[in-house]
Amino acid sequence: MGLIFIWASWDKLLDPVAFARVVHNYQIIPSSMVNLVAIILPWIELTCGLLLILGLLTKGSIFIIDSLLFIFILALGFNLYRGFDISCGCFTLSQEAGNTMLYTLIKDVALLIIGLWLLFYNPKTDLNFIKTLLYSKRRINAGKFFSNSQ
Repeated sequence: MGLIFIWASWDKLLDPVAFARVVHNYQIIPSSMVNLVAIILPWIELTCGLLLILGLLTKGSIFIIDSLLFIFILALGFNLYRGFDISCGCFTLSQEAGNTMLYTLIKDVALLIIGLWLLFYNPKTDLNFIKTLLYSKRRINAGKFFSNSQ
């Protein structure tokens, strides 16, 4: 997830003017806020991606990434509803990018599902829970086997 958001931030950091045009095309935020969003958003994505890779502040970083994905999903969905077909600006600022908005929306939903799993996953308790489920199922099945054979 960290690499994905570092990759997503790269074009935006290299060409903030083109990213500002993409943000403006969504027609969701006031024009006075477009440049601010175009400058800050890629740095948030890059910082959270780096923190995830380094294993620092992971829960906070994944929470921010999940929040961004939720906002992106709302923005894409709103523009699909309005009938707009705009370049999402997710991984490339090129207008020739072949992804449709619907494909991008589905991809963002998949990333959000992964992000929510990462946010709520706890290796200590979740692995013990899975082991308990597996052990309980075997024990129940073994109990049925022995009670039927008598």
